[in-house]
Amino acid sequence: MNAGQVWGEPSAHWSTNRTLGAVGIAVALAAAGAAVIYAANTGGAAAGPGFGPPGGPPGAGPGFGGPGGPGSRDADLPTALHGQFVVSDGKGTFTTQLTQTGTVTDISDTSITARSEDGFTQTYVINTETRQSRDGVRTGQTATIRAVTQNGSNTATAISAQR
Repeated sequence: MNAGQVWGEPSAHWSTNRTLGAVGIAVALAAAGAAVIYAANTGGAAAGPGFGPPGGPPGAGPGFGGPGGPGSRDADLPTALHGQFVVSDGKGTFTTQLTQTGTVTDISDTSITARSEDGFTQTYVINTETRQSRDGVRTGQTATIRAVTQNGSNTATAISAQR
């Protein structure tokens, strides 16, 4: 405020350079904010692996369309050897979900057993709702298994052969 200026009286207009500088700063801040929102919504490296939206099952991983396909937040999951997490349906119900990538050591019409690189071994129930790769999975092949824990057993929801 100038010495002769009265409080509340408009000040002199900004110069073109000052206006351009302010606009440049605003654009940079907006771009940084958009980058943070993008990383949070896509499971970027800083956000860690994403497991899908609340209440939704994790994606089926490679070999299945829709959630879990290329470009989704589940695209990070194939690098995970195995894990367990709890997902809310948003209505007060929670589901324990599992993921494992490993070598299939045994497979039948009703179960599959896989062993991850770190030695973790798990058997999963296969039922009529289990989605599988078109070509199926064989013993000795590497596969990614998605499952849910129901009534004390781990039921595979999706089995995908790795290429």
